[in-house]
Amino acid sequence: MQLEKIYEKVKKYLLLIEEDDIEKKKIDKLSENIEEKISKIKNKLKSINDTDDENRLKEEIAILKKFKKQLKEKK
Repeated sequence: MQLEKIYEKVKKYLLLIEEDDIEKKKIDKLSENIEEKISKIKNKLKSINDTDDENRLKEEIAILKKFKKQLKEKK
């Protein structure tokens, strides 16, 4: 009987550990995706001559960087 209780507690604990690992992996993957988008936008900036589009893309980069910073803080 006690062995079953111990087994259940260990099982719950391992499940919690796995969920934390999964969440960290998701945050890392999202952070990588944000970095890729930032680099793509920077490449677009090099080829744009329109100032309105340039300003819009710079704002997008700033927003993405803020979001990435929030992800790091959550980690």
